[in-house]
Amino acid sequence: MKKKNHHMWKITCWVDAHNCFGSCRGNDNRSLNSTTIAFYIIHSVEKDIAYQVKHIQADIKNILNVDISYWNAWHGSRKVIENIYGTWESNFANLPKYIATLQTSNHNTVVKWFRNPNGSSHVATFKYIFWAFRPAINAFHLCRPVISIDAFRLRGSYTGKMLIDVTKDANNNILPISYAIVDEETTHSWSWFLYRFRHFVAQDSQLCVILEQHQGISHAMENLEEWKEPLGYHRFCLRHIRSNLMKKYKNVRLKSFCWDIGSTTQKKRL
Repeated sequence: MKKKNHHMWKITCWVDAHNCFGSCRGNDNRSLNSTTIAFYIIHSVEKDIAYQVKHIQADIKNILNVDISYWNAWHGSRKVIENIYGTWESNFANLPKYIATLQTSNHNTVVKWFRNPNGSSHVATFKYIFWAFRPAINAFHLCRPVISIDAFRLRGSYTGKMLIDVTKDANNNILPISYAIVDEETTHSWSWFLYRFRHFVAQDSQLCVILEQHQGISHAMENLEEWKEPLGYHRFCLRHIRSNLMKKYKNVRLKSFCWDIGSTTQKKRL
């Protein structure tokens, strides 16, 4: 290293067996970039895609005896994942091919697209997509006529929501029925999803729908002719009711009573 008080250089560390990294600890060696880190961790990521950054840092420390930053480790992991599974952009570009393959492998699988009306005339970009596997549709008609619907936030570069409905079979196993990917939970997206579920999955079946207290869902259930009584009966999710109750009344016994009352299936005989 070059001393600050004069123009002389000073050797601070001597390594008999030379390599690019030496035996330094905690340095910022430019040779140790994310590409090099990716080379050392590729097999670990192949075994476990959830390979944590802190474990990458520890393993690189053991292998090369060099500390690396959190972001260097993260970028190295991201490069390996993109090499194996592709980038966010390439995966979204392949979505139509993927859906087409699903339909080929699962005959009579229902897939419906809603194109973005503001998209380019040369490139059709999707706003919503709905799909339901034929085996799940057939199994649904053998289950009890009760479904639960909810939404989950997607993570990554392309945010959005996944809408899903499930039911239970005779053995109390959960059966996912249909799915949709939308940009946001809105009255329009929920109405679009529920309309297609009714026409392509449930058809004329009488159903009890367990739903969360979301205005988009409630509006769709109240205004769509296909979901009005006697075709559809609406009930709120007990978990959400209990959660809202606990926000106002923080009492463990009351929480237990709420669940017992809500899950009771028959009247108590006096």
